[in-house]
Amino acid sequence: MALNYFSKHKKEDLYRSVQEIYKSDNRPWVIGYSGGKDSTVVVQVIFYALSSMSKADLTKPVYIISSDTMVENPKVLKHINEQLLKIKKSAKELELPIHVEKVMPDIKNTFWVNLIGRGYPAPRQKFRWCTDRLKIDPANSFILNKVSEFGETVVVLGVRKSESATRAQVMNTHRIEGKILRRHTKLPNSYVYAPIEDFSLDDVWAYLLQVPNPWGADNNDLLALYQDSQGECPLVIDQSTPSCGNSRFGCWVCTVVQEDKSLKGFIESGDDWLTPLLRFRNWLSENRDIEENREKKRMNGAVYLVGDDENKRKGLGPYTLEHRKQILKELLKTEKELQHPEQPKYELITVEELKEIRRIWFDKGDWEDSVLTIYQEVYGTEPQWDIEHSRFMEREDIILLQQLCNEEGLELELLQKLINLEFEHYGYKHRHGILRDINRILNEEWLHFDKLTGERYADQ
Repeated sequence: MALNYFSKHKKEDLYRSVQEIYKSDNRPWVIGYSGGKDSTVVVQVIFYALSSMSKADLTKPVYIISSDTMVENPKVLKHINEQLLKIKKSAKELELPIHVEKVMPDIKNTFWVNLIGRGYPAPRQKFRWCTDRLKIDPANSFILNKVSEFGETVVVLGVRKSESATRAQVMNTHRIEGKILRRHTKLPNSYVYAPIEDFSLDDVWAYLLQVPNPWGADNNDLLALYQDSQGECPLVIDQSTPSCGNSRFGCWVCTVVQEDKSLKGFIESGDDWLTPLLRFRNWLSENRDIEENREKKRMNGAVYLVGDDENKRKGLGPYTLEHRKQILKELLKTEKELQHPEQPKYELITVEELKEIRRIWFDKGDWEDSVLTIYQEVYGTEPQWDIEHSRFMEREDIILLQQLCNEEGLELELLQKLINLEFEHYGYKHRHGILRDINRILNEEWLHFDKLTGERYADQ
């Protein structure tokens, strides 16, 4: 691909254009920064444009936000963190109105809380439940906060028309005639500015390798990250953005693609300390659709059928609690095995996530406190956090309860849900909604599905 923008323009033309748009109104800018080539070009261009303006014209803030999914490739995460620190330091020294922020998913929306805690199956192309929770929602939340504060915002992205025909079509669809800014596809009172939309891939690399990095980094280091890669993961603000799985800048645990070429590429380039991550990622992908690992109902208790008339069977739901326990154990073993060259105790899962998983499992009927047991099995010590409650019931008691349920023809899971509900309301003088919740639990579809349909469908 040849030069496109720089075959007709100079970099100074781009700087002047950025300056004119910056001075045209008082709307703050929010720049999506992934640490990759396109977003680095955008931040670098804006850095140079603002640096050559008078202090009197620097009247509105520019926020550089970076999405930390909490499952970033450790090598890329190090690169991003280093760049953010340098950008922040340089902006302060130059007295630029640039603010650096990291956005992260809420604890209830993290990858491990949903996969291990709630049992969401590893993501696939048709079920990319992770994108909204890990990237779109945190970024959009930040942008909407700025809309609330300032009235309107301009989101600055490193998207390019030459990336794909689909991307070019989306960009053209939302263009406002005669204007450089586009309407944001999802967020009210927000506009999108794409300063490098006409850049080709050669334009991107020509600029990065010929123009010195203004915050003191070496763009040759960035080039090295791309040596065996096909691209980066941009700031994701809508579902039209492609998955990051084929990227140097994607999540290390991504199962949307069949093979993680980026993680494999790092290992083949000499970073063999990442091998445990690739091994775990492949194990997670291989075990996704094994029927014994999945419940035969959805999270709300609904049942659906798959197969033709002669082979109808119950469809797969979330991971079983037993498989979730296995995933947690394998993850902690991977964490223990990982030999990060600079961080001996590198966390793959945080204490806060373990606590949230523990809470979710208790509601699911894990009265044995398996999170603590699994942690102790792997690390040989108790986790270093305040334990709010210990086991609700010993294993012998649970076995006895299971036997009683079998004798009476009851589902243990049903009884556990009812006991948990009582435990949740215990001690309250007014127990609002408990009768409604009891009725909801007793009428979950999985309990009555065979009777309602008049047939008994196979679970596998």
